[in-house]
Amino acid sequence: MNSWKMKEIIVMMMLAVACGVLYLGWSTLWLPISAIFGPVGSNWMFGIWVVASPLVAYIIQKPGAALIAEVVAAAVELFTGSHFGLSALLIGLAQGIGAEVAFAVFGYRKFNTFTLMLSGVFAAVGSMVYSLLVNGFAYYTTTTLLLTFSLQLVSGALLGGLLAKVIVDALVKTGTLNGYAVGRQWKQRAA
Repeated sequence: MNSWKMKEIIVMMMLAVACGVLYLGWSTLWLPISAIFGPVGSNWMFGIWVVASPLVAYIIQKPGAALIAEVVAAAVELFTGSHFGLSALLIGLAQGIGAEVAFAVFGYRKFNTFTLMLSGVFAAVGSMVYSLLVNGFAYYTTTTLLLTFSLQLVSGALLGGLLAKVIVDALVKTGTLNGYAVGRQWKQRAA
């Protein structure tokens, strides 16, 4: 049951690459947005950078899918010219680990709205842990730390997890994902 099929690997890689290109565009957009809202205020954008994890995990529903998808997306962002440099890949790893934890907590058996949003929240936790390890606590004032983390938690839940749920559910309705775990679940519910 946990063995991967070639079509699952292919769809995971295709979606991860697409998300990586999205991440690069989002990173480029982040520059003027952070000039307008400031580096703290622009954290409402955070969730898009973790959408690969819940998106792919919801479709495939196997251990490792969230982590692999996020790392591949981050690698694509890095190698297509992200101004974040190597940190894009390292933070992608931390975010992917965080997102993966949300699915592991439920034994990879629950892929509902709550779990998908939780994966975005845990990705934000992974991101913040990475930032604190790299920058140290002295980098942030207490207010900056709390605002940054709060915005990332909310954005991770909404633009990461909830958006992934909306996208995948729309694709399932077209029949595109009938051959994947999420499509089979929808068929069982409809029967």
